[in-house]
Amino acid sequence: DGIVLGGAGYRDPADQRRLREAHCPDPDTSPPSACRPPTARPGQSMHERGLAVDFTYGGRVITSRSSPAYRWLAANAARFGFYNLPSEPWHWSVNGQ
Repeated sequence: DGIVLGGAGYRDPADQRRLREAHCPDPDTSPPSACRPPTARPGQSMHERGLAVDFTYGGRVITSRSSPAYRWLAANAARFGFYNLPSEPWHWSVNGQ
């Protein structure tokens, strides 16, 4: 379809912790929604289980639902077992979390 996706999937707990430190007001106590972008606590990320992908398009994280890549994923990802976390256009997992 001409949509070339990139992205990142698995991350270990130490990587998840580093993301919390970079994105959250208080990495230990902030809820994921208080982080920019939202970032799960270590041990609670689908990435740590290898069950999620943060997709990129054109070398950038997909941040808009009007992106051709998001529209393609919305129309096709379920065929491959991926579902979107509604608050994060870039984040797709096996259960939408």
